[in-house]
Amino acid sequence: MRIEQMSNLKRFGFNVFKSLLGHYGFAQQRSHFKFLFTSSNGLFLFDHGRIHKLLSGNYFGVTQLPDGRYLAITYVQNGTKDERSLALTFALQGNRATEQKSFQFISPEGEVKVPVRVHQIVCFNNKLWVTNTRQNIVWRCTLEGRIEKEFIYSQRFDYQLGNSSTDFVRKTARNSPDYHHFNSIYIDNNYLYLLAHNSAGADKSQNSFYLKLDHDFNVLGRTNDVGKACHNLVPCEQGFYICDSANGQLVHPELPNIQLGYFLRGLTVIDNHLIAGGTISSADPALRGKGDSRLFFIPVGNAFPTFSLSLGRTGDLHDILAIP
Repeated sequence: MRIEQMSNLKRFGFNVFKSLLGHYGFAQQRSHFKFLFTSSNGLFLFDHGRIHKLLSGNYFGVTQLPDGRYLAITYVQNGTKDERSLALTFALQGNRATEQKSFQFISPEGEVKVPVRVHQIVCFNNKLWVTNTRQNIVWRCTLEGRIEKEFIYSQRFDYQLGNSSTDFVRKTARNSPDYHHFNSIYIDNNYLYLLAHNSAGADKSQNSFYLKLDHDFNVLGRTNDVGKACHNLVPCEQGFYICDSANGQLVHPELPNIQLGYFLRGLTVIDNHLIAGGTISSADPALRGKGDSRLFFIPVGNAFPTFSLSLGRTGDLHDILAIP
């Protein structure tokens, strides 16, 4: 057996033992983590075991800007099928969101562009990377929101000419075999990894995949069959942990799968722990949006959580962002 495999086996055994101690009350569960998380019921701060609601609304992606402020995306919806994604910046002062300001995306020609059902947004190297998910494209923007470049893998889905309703975008995308539903990004100094849900279009049987690209959106590779209706990918030990959402598990090419039984979305790594969001599974996304949710805390390499926390009926969890 290779040394690396022995190390993983020992760590797995230790985490199992530690989990059992915590389960029966012989070990204290750690809650020193600090992160933001978003849901269909708002944007929240988890701070050393305490949860503070910062903003109300249907929030999705959130990222930190170089000046320390945050940029968050919210859907309009309000009980309708309006999927316009609006953005705002805010400062975090203690357990309050302050200095809230609207934020717009601007085309190279100076036209305001309203994306549709944005999932993840990431700030990296003074650029914003936006998964304009329903329109099936990805933007690279300046910190001021000016769109520098967009990535189209198969087809983009635009608004109907002269019509600001997003219903046309939603219907054409969901009825197309070319709708890949790109929803998550990981970026390092060399590459961009882009995850596709891939079964939200006409063919519901397709498995998810992710692309490897350079920062100019040139495709360098594709990894197929990473799960079903996947969200979020975070690097860890020569591979990615991915939310295999439809199958209720976190998957990794080298480490044990983590079966949680929830629709999983939102994932980060803090202090060698995975923190994942889950919502009670339902075939009806509208019911998930109103359902019971939970945060899971899993040591890297473990096959099950050592701690989980019920959030009540916060609806779908969307994104988790580690913060200083």
